[in-house]
Amino acid sequence: MEDLLSTNYAEMEKELEEITQEELKKIEINKDLEEAVAELNNLKNQYSQKDSATLLELCKNNVIDTITSQFGLASLFINSQDGGNVTTTHNFEKGITAITADEQKYNSWQEMKQKDWQEVRKGTGYDKPLPGKRKQAFKTQDVIIDEYTGRPLPKDGRAQLDHIVSASEIENKASTNLFMTPEERAKMATNDKNLAWTEGSANQSKGNKKMEDWLKEADKKTGQTKAEKYAIDEEMAMGKDKEARKYINKTINTATAKKYTKELLSTGGKDAAMMAAYSALGVVLRDLAQGIMIEVRLTFEQKGKESFKEIFARFKNRLQEILSSLKSKWKDIFKGSLEAAITAFLSNIVVFVINLFFTTLKKIVSMIRAGFVSLCQAVKLLANPPIDMPKEEVHYQALKILTAGIIGAASLGLSAVIEKGLQAIPGLQPLMMFPIPSFGKEQRTVSDVIAVTLSALAGGLLTTIVLYFMDKCRASAKHDKLQIQLIAQSVVVVRCELAKTWCTLDDAYKFFEMKVFEISQIFKNTEEELDKSFGTVKQATNSRENAMSKLRAIYNK
Repeated sequence: MEDLLSTNYAEMEKELEEITQEELKKIEINKDLEEAVAELNNLKNQYSQKDSATLLELCKNNVIDTITSQFGLASLFINSQDGGNVTTTHNFEKGITAITADEQKYNSWQEMKQKDWQEVRKGTGYDKPLPGKRKQAFKTQDVIIDEYTGRPLPKDGRAQLDHIVSASEIENKASTNLFMTPEERAKMATNDKNLAWTEGSANQSKGNKKMEDWLKEADKKTGQTKAEKYAIDEEMAMGKDKEARKYINKTINTATAKKYTKELLSTGGKDAAMMAAYSALGVVLRDLAQGIMIEVRLTFEQKGKESFKEIFARFKNRLQEILSSLKSKWKDIFKGSLEAAITAFLSNIVVFVINLFFTTLKKIVSMIRAGFVSLCQAVKLLANPPIDMPKEEVHYQALKILTAGIIGAASLGLSAVIEKGLQAIPGLQPLMMFPIPSFGKEQRTVSDVIAVTLSALAGGLLTTIVLYFMDKCRASAKHDKLQIQLIAQSVVVVRCELAKTWCTLDDAYKFFEMKVFEISQIFKNTEEELDKSFGTVKQATNSRENAMSKLRAIYNK
């Protein structure tokens, strides 16, 4: 009995497990079907969307934006000149300077090259401290040691102080002339770290030469090297030269860093302030221009249907709406101004770094600055994309920003050609050359402003066209991709529907099988009852026949 119960329980558990798995499978199929249908509907909605903006509308909307952006009138607010706003050593050597003070330094440097060296040396004061140093050394030191030979020197005219790095080399360096005053150069040259005691004839022989070159130089009379002739300890002499040059380079680098830092902060700060002010002004100008264009269009459309008073009232209402809108978004305007200021400051540093190695022309500077703004915007989008924007869309939008920046920056180069064309128009030269108030070293003219505006307009139109067709191509590719996804998702839906149908058929077959089994059981039970009844009847018949046999036997007697 126990074995029977155990067997029945195990079978029951197995059947329940099979039933549970079947139900879970059905639930999973229904869930997959629901998700597949939802995704299919979503794809259909995306596929049916139309690009509402036309090329004409985009051009109309972007023209003013481009003119008032960094590719247009904003470029007039930033001082752009050959070589950038900070004079680098690379540019100084070519006579390209950013400020008047550096230009004067360059002119003085060139004039010095034309003068007698001894006159320059005396005027700068390269020898002025030496007599005092010699006198003090003779007074305080018992023995004067030749720092190139290691031998003692007599305390007379034969013991001289040599500029290890020569005064001529220091004076002829572009960097020392740019970053140091004559007094600073003389002080550096006569510092104890750049002076060495040596014998007078050796000092005169070395002159303005570099230590390494002088030691290897052959004497014309004896054929010996100068190191051999004057018994110089080359290791000792080159050691002094190395220490002196280390001091000289450190001093020049300190002066360089000081000047560069000061001027980068100054010029970058001015540019940042200018761009911050223009950014806010640009928003105002853009909104005003757009509002006025709308009202002008309405005026032409309603020509003859409105009085002057009605037109004036409409313009007045439009201006009030614009002012109200500007007040409501002052925080965004301030944020945009701050970003423009930071970008202008950084672009000034970028131009400076480039000019450390290459000289940039004025228009190239403008193009770099404008292009840098787009680069910053693209990097900002990539680094901090909107939460709900797909990664693919982020990359595409960044590419559009960079494309617009490249086209816009290239259009700035066109302004020089347009400006020359405007100045060449007969009869208009006086008007085109008329100066207007401007910022920075360069004087702006009417032709300059018009050229920048027209080049920005051309760049804006080209940018709009390129971006429009980029969007078109992407939309076409996206629709093709969506169509493929629709087909694939339709297959998923059909597969889920087929699975659901098979599950329904399976349930129907199981139900039919169960009913057939129940009917067969009824027939089986009925057959058993009939067999039992037949046996009972047969037993009763046998009993009856036995009784009748006994009865007949009794009566036959």
